[in-house]
Amino acid sequence: MTLVPPPPGPRRPFSPPPFAEGRLSSGIPVRAARWGKRPTVAVAVVFPGAGSAGDPPGREGTAEVTAETFLGGTGKRTARELAAALDDLAAILEVSAGADSSVARFHVLEEDLDEGLDLLAEVLTEASFPEDEFEKNRRRHIDTLAEQRSEPDFLGRERLLDRLYPGHPYGRFTATEPGLRALTRDDVTRCAAERFPLANATLLVAGAADPERLLEAAERAFGGVAATPSPPPAPIRPPCDLVDFTIHLVNRPGSVQTNFLFARPALPRRHPRYVTALVANQSLGGGASSRLFHVLREERSLTYGAYSNLSPRVAAGHFAAAIDCRTEVTSEALDGLLSLIRVYAEEGPTEAEHVRSVKNLLGTFVLGRETPGAILQDEVTRLLHGLPDDEFATWRDRVAAVTRFQARDAARDLFAPSVGVLAAVGDAATIRPVLERFGDVTLWDSDGPRV
Repeated sequence: MTLVPPPPGPRRPFSPPPFAEGRLSSGIPVRAARWGKRPTVAVAVVFPGAGSAGDPPGREGTAEVTAETFLGGTGKRTARELAAALDDLAAILEVSAGADSSVARFHVLEEDLDEGLDLLAEVLTEASFPEDEFEKNRRRHIDTLAEQRSEPDFLGRERLLDRLYPGHPYGRFTATEPGLRALTRDDVTRCAAERFPLANATLLVAGAADPERLLEAAERAFGGVAATPSPPPAPIRPPCDLVDFTIHLVNRPGSVQTNFLFARPALPRRHPRYVTALVANQSLGGGASSRLFHVLREERSLTYGAYSNLSPRVAAGHFAAAIDCRTEVTSEALDGLLSLIRVYAEEGPTEAEHVRSVKNLLGTFVLGRETPGAILQDEVTRLLHGLPDDEFATWRDRVAAVTRFQARDAARDLFAPSVGVLAAVGDAATIRPVLERFGDVTLWDSDGPRV
């Protein structure tokens, strides 16, 4: 007897919560939402323009080290005492830097909300950036970078972004060792003062409590802090257009596998066609049921995995696809990857692929938004990219409205491999002749300079 699963039911309604908004006595904008059933509260403080793309030349790594060193102590507590205070509240606090912004994320029990917000305000306004904590974070970044340089995926992404965004801040995958070695505590304190002022930030709060209670708690903690207005960070300039296809090989002598990454310019997050492009990508390489994965891994056993994605930034965005394969099947795997992308860009998804991808995106949208922290992340994204207030309230309707032909047109405009960058990491003696069949190859060593 064959058991057949029941057909899926109709799509259930789902609406993200509305945000109540206000402005604290200190002038800091604040937004609060009721979400979740557990007695916890999530808080996010968004600092636009405080990301790694704003690091000064020769000081790459400034934003990352500054963000981490906020937890190095305050005028009232040492790093150890601060950690103990967080433990006493069973709270979690991290400050992290991305490319376009930095965000302080905080989770605390609702019953400890006032005490927790006071502690968060202390960290963000009274951080002392002790020399020893700064040095510890700087050294850790240098050591981590050295470890990452042994990983082929890191080397490939480093080279890919460098050539995809030549001469642009988005072309840097991570901090550089020269930048980290040149970094001083004065650089960090200057960065904190200029790029992390609360006057330029937005405070976000979400939890099961009434939004008015959350706003009142935010006022008690942050309403009296000094938030002196300061000029907003300069916007990141758009990158130059990419007009050709180039191949870059990072040599790893004796490697038993080849890592491939292909990327080409696509769309910034706020572009009207972003949702359509996302649906198109889901069919091509968005998961284990996608065409790349099914053909290259399941049918032909050429790769360990095969995926593609859209990576939006504030000033740009790109489409990327990645595969890893055994060295002996490098030619077949690369030909398969580029051929599949090329055919997909010309023809788009089949009807079955398109229907499956839309269902997947609609279902995972709901599953990924069960917690207050997830709802806040949507709001961080919305604010950072200048999206409309109803961006996520209308998200599923816009995904469901994308037709197969619209997905095909987006793939044709944004995925075709006639333009882009192909980065390969592997044994140059073996795979360079393979790559040269697809175009001229620029050879690099694992530290970046040309061989």
